[in-house]
Amino acid sequence: MRKTTLLTALATMALAMLSPVQATAQNDTLKFTGTITDQKGRPMRGVVVSNGFTCVQTDTKGNYELPYNSATKFVYFTVPADCEVPTHSATDNTACFYRQVVDSVKRYDFQLTRMPRGKEKSYKLIVIGDPQVTNAYGPYFQGPNDNAVRKSDIDRFTDETMADIKKTLASLPDDMPVYALSMGDNVQYYGGYNEKLEGQMRAVLGSTRMRTFSVIGNHDQDGKALFKRKWEEAWGPTDYSFDRGNVHYVCINNVIYYRGGAYYQPGELTDEQMAWLESDLSLVPKNKMVVLSYHIPFTFGNRTLKPNPNDMGKGHYASNRLEKILLMLDKFKGYQLFCGHTHFAINNEIELNGRKVLERCHAAACGDIWQSNLNIDGVPNGYYVYSVKGNKIDDCYYKGTRWDKSRQMTLFLADTDFNGESYAADWNLPRGKGIIVANVFNADSGWRLFAIENGVKTEMTRLQKTPCQDAFAVGYHHKYVKSNPYNFFSKRNGYLKMNHWYFYQPKDPKAIVTIVAKDRYGNTYTETSDKVVTEPFYNYAHYYVDEE
Repeated sequence: MRKTTLLTALATMALAMLSPVQATAQNDTLKFTGTITDQKGRPMRGVVVSNGFTCVQTDTKGNYELPYNSATKFVYFTVPADCEVPTHSATDNTACFYRQVVDSVKRYDFQLTRMPRGKEKSYKLIVIGDPQVTNAYGPYFQGPNDNAVRKSDIDRFTDETMADIKKTLASLPDDMPVYALSMGDNVQYYGGYNEKLEGQMRAVLGSTRMRTFSVIGNHDQDGKALFKRKWEEAWGPTDYSFDRGNVHYVCINNVIYYRGGAYYQPGELTDEQMAWLESDLSLVPKNKMVVLSYHIPFTFGNRTLKPNPNDMGKGHYASNRLEKILLMLDKFKGYQLFCGHTHFAINNEIELNGRKVLERCHAAACGDIWQSNLNIDGVPNGYYVYSVKGNKIDDCYYKGTRWDKSRQMTLFLADTDFNGESYAADWNLPRGKGIIVANVFNADSGWRLFAIENGVKTEMTRLQKTPCQDAFAVGYHHKYVKSNPYNFFSKRNGYLKMNHWYFYQPKDPKAIVTIVAKDRYGNTYTETSDKVVTEPFYNYAHYYVDEE
């Protein structure tokens, strides 16, 4: 068989595998019905309601009708921009916009609370990549020694990530609305199944004033119906949407298993999900920005049946569905693609059949599943803080856990040996020249990096390579790898993509050089070369030195 014919056949097989037939077809003679009112009992017109397969709007009397489908698990609504996000309880501020379907019940009414000032003009959005708490205990250190402290992942997430988020919230005005989005993998049942784990994580994520939503990840389900059911018990439907300000958010499950625990990378969607997405977006005003959120990147991956149409790195592929999804999103004022999954930070920029695509892949709150304080690309454990105004993202920064928000990079010397690893070797840089390497956590092509040496300003060179690795992170995990196989950190991991490193070769290797980073929002961050990291177990990788 010719190669092109084989590839076409494989692509067809992939799409067929992504289109499971529902066990019971839609029954048009039965309906899900209900009424949506506000807190004063007034009918709410135009609220979008879904059964997980299609979407409709309420009429002038607040009534809706949805086709009955025996596979429907939830009836739920898109939270309108001028209404408060309903929550599970007064002490659990995770979003509750759904009703679980009961066999004998076909009517589901909802009451919403209108906000006194209408829809918000601006707000903060905190995005948390991969909390991924487990029942296992990874290495945890409180000082410059190898004496591990026994502390659970959920305690670390509570005492580190959430404690840091609470400090960020305290720094904001009291009247500033704040929302949060977990990018999936709230849990992983490594170390043994715990039926309470997903619920415990929801309680922790809901413990602040921010109203929190979640995407479902691969480890929240791991191809097991039981695990997925626990996520649904905690969070509700896996494919849903909500509105805030002039932005429409869509959260969707793009983890498709094709053999046991094996899933597509990049992420994919079924035919039923594509139909639901099209139905949802058809009811959204076109002057809104759409933020499409999911777990596994659509723009790159190394486990798929479709040939890669772009040069995204050796062995990397694009989603079968991406181009059609982008055609849907093109109809709006703008769009953003949000994901997690990778445990490294990358604003991935590609060209897909002539169009430029940016996908924001968020680093993990757990780093390398809590066995260090690092993601596998050297970015510290942390989260992202977005400022949203109107239908645009007005600002964004990466907040390293227990780091000041002004710290957006770490500096290294290319020659430094980190347990047998170096940036000079990784990036093929000349040795003996005092070359400075900057790992700039949230950088993309819209950033500009400069080195100032003796008053002279020089633009730094961006490093991009696939596959590659971060010498500091890999050197650290040479000794402390436990939860993951060592290859997860190194260039042997074909999934890795690296693009937020820059280098400068000083004229005088002994000079103190100032590195200046300017992001696409007008923020400027600086660091000086006298703060280069030279120790393989420098505090934040192994333990924290408080800055207070």
